[in-house]
Amino acid sequence: MVVHIDRLITCRRQSVCAAAFLLALGLIAAGCRHPAADGDGGPGDPSPMRSPDTIVVGYSTDMTSVNELISPNTALHTALHYFMLFMPLLKEQPDFATGPPTWKPLLARSWRFSDDRRQLTFELRPDAVWSDGEPITADDVYWTWQAQIHPAVAWGSAVIKRHIVDVEVLDPHTVRVYFDRPYANQLIDVAGSGVVLPRHAWSALPFEQWRANPQWFADHLVTSGPLTLERWQPGERIVLRRNERYFAGDPPSYERLVLLVIPDENTRLAHLRRGDVHLIEVMPASAARLAGEPAITIERYPTRQIVFIAWNHLRPPFDDPRVRRALTMAINRQQIIDTLYHGYALPTATWYGNDTWLSHGDLQPLPYDPQAARQLLAEAGFADDDGDGILERDGRPFRFELLTNEDNQTRGDIMVMVQEQLKKVGVAVDTQLLEFNTLVARELAHQYDAAVSSYGIDTSFDLSGILHSKATRTLNVMSYSNPEVDRLLEEIQAAIDPLATKPLHLRLQELVHRDQPATLLYQPQRLIAYRGLSNVEPTPLSVFWNVASWRLEPEP
Repeated sequence: MVVHIDRLITCRRQSVCAAAFLLALGLIAAGCRHPAADGDGGPGDPSPMRSPDTIVVGYSTDMTSVNELISPNTALHTALHYFMLFMPLLKEQPDFATGPPTWKPLLARSWRFSDDRRQLTFELRPDAVWSDGEPITADDVYWTWQAQIHPAVAWGSAVIKRHIVDVEVLDPHTVRVYFDRPYANQLIDVAGSGVVLPRHAWSALPFEQWRANPQWFADHLVTSGPLTLERWQPGERIVLRRNERYFAGDPPSYERLVLLVIPDENTRLAHLRRGDVHLIEVMPASAARLAGEPAITIERYPTRQIVFIAWNHLRPPFDDPRVRRALTMAINRQQIIDTLYHGYALPTATWYGNDTWLSHGDLQPLPYDPQAARQLLAEAGFADDDGDGILERDGRPFRFELLTNEDNQTRGDIMVMVQEQLKKVGVAVDTQLLEFNTLVARELAHQYDAAVSSYGIDTSFDLSGILHSKATRTLNVMSYSNPEVDRLLEEIQAAIDPLATKPLHLRLQELVHRDQPATLLYQPQRLIAYRGLSNVEPTPLSVFWNVASWRLEPEP
């Protein structure tokens, strides 16, 4: 249920894809500053953290708050909130390649639906406690739901809870959730979408003041996960320590885990090579350079992220599916993968990616075929009448502006390659890099021609947020509209049995592939490099999916 982007982002069902239009960005922490210990080094200096009981991870960005409901939807925040500091009721398993994802007990030890599936009852673990020793109860679950839907909190994924009409505390360890109707994703929407927060520690601050006080939560933090916060130096490091009251398994064998903020990848690589840092995420070119070093392990793992070019259908000629198909066939996607990803990405024909149980195995990406692209453009009325190498229609040259965010070098390189490739079929492209928030604002306002973007589908596999015609005010920045696609999306949402929806999903993929509302460039794989660690199991849900089980190992 999550996703990443070129360097950080994770779209997750656990914080869902209301913000799933994921564009890589660098975040600067805006939070509390705890007093630094004597001898702490400056940013990117891991040497004071060297210890036989401390794991050090080099990371490109910092957090903004320990409170999920007021934090941006990034891979780092997903890792901190879901796998380190807090717990949801259930833990999603990364087994969505063969069927709907399964769930294991976490804070809840059992759950059951009523016969009409309008009620869902959870029994909480009686041994569940916060890191300060206070019990975790049904009151925490109820209060968390209140926070999730409160308009002043303005949680970015509050839409997930739209079908929940009430939450009732039956006793300290039993909570019942009421729905307005039965549907397939009820369990995900309750148990896997949002961690349970500590009412006794955080209810002292009114919901209306949460957004204005992000650092307050770190100063009043108690946790339920395997780790808790020892110290946070914004822009430098996040120091986590073992939660001695962790109840959902064996506590971590290490004492501390340090997330060291190192924005520059070359600096992260240098620290890894020296042994100052145990684990980093790496780009494909860097992985190729590290591959021959015996002390370092390179591991790749899949994502459900799709990198694509969004075409704005409100601006001709992108309203014509022939033009969109032509542009896709004029872009050499395999060359982009080979050049920029060194093979660590896969071409894809579907928004579902290549490795999920709903992927349409018979769909193939449109071929790279400039000649066929020229023919389609001619059918759409384009010709180079003045012989200047640029196609025209109705006296206007086929020239458009391609945008992306300025802090993502890979996407900048993609724009340059696309510019050169489309030039060969007579289409002129002007490229522009924008500050992240400016880019998002223009896309949401539909004030753009085309943009290199990214989307990560969660494991509910609900594409209505980006493909339904009614979603044009949110993630459907393409203004894509197909009545049959809308109908299929609505049928999928209304279904109770996920397995019964597979034919609907397959037909949906066929229609979208035909319409080409966007050009799907590739599905990237993610790469980590580590040394001195064992039992590291990254999954599409997170690099830190089993962080409580990581082990420090002596290096030769």
